[in-house]
Amino acid sequence: MSEAVISAQLRNEKANKARRQGFIPGVIYGKDVRSASIKVDQKEFRKVLQGRKVSRVILKLGDEAKNCIIKEVQRDPINGQILHVDFQTIHSDDIIRLKVPIAFHGKEKLAAHQLLLQEFITEVEISGKAADLPEFISIDIGDSRLGDKITVADLKISDNIRILEDSNEILAVVSTAKFEAREESEAGSEEEGEATGDGE
Repeated sequence: MSEAVISAQLRNEKANKARRQGFIPGVIYGKDVRSASIKVDQKEFRKVLQGRKVSRVILKLGDEAKNCIIKEVQRDPINGQILHVDFQTIHSDDIIRLKVPIAFHGKEKLAAHQLLLQEFITEVEISGKAADLPEFISIDIGDSRLGDKITVADLKISDNIRILEDSNEILAVVSTAKFEAREESEAGSEEEGEATGDGE
């Protein structure tokens, strides 16, 4: 999978001023670069992140292009706005730790049997050479049955990569769509009763 490309500029102004100008302030650091304050276009960055979790990017800073991982994204706890982003440069032989999303495949097959997947954990931390780390980890849950638990141990990954999570950690559980619908209906009835004073 090709890595996303993001353009950046060196930043001299304060973070709040950069935000007012439509940028996201950030920093780039790593073994081969001096730490520097930068800024990326807010619309461009959101477009890259839209609809998927991106861990690795190519950061274009002036005439240079750096392979980076998005080490941290700080968001406003109220409105979710991106406030700051940290980029760490990497090389193919670097041993790094990285959180990658889990792609659950086969949900349509479950739905055909009136089942659904309740997802509790959608990403895991892995470790290995930067060149070997995947963008995401896929798992097929289409043949799962009611009550089946999907755990970290069910994830299949190459031997040169380690998953840094407890193998017994539950990622998702297969439940019935009817049960979910009934729960939502009951919750709605309770809220309606409270609103009309029936609960007193």
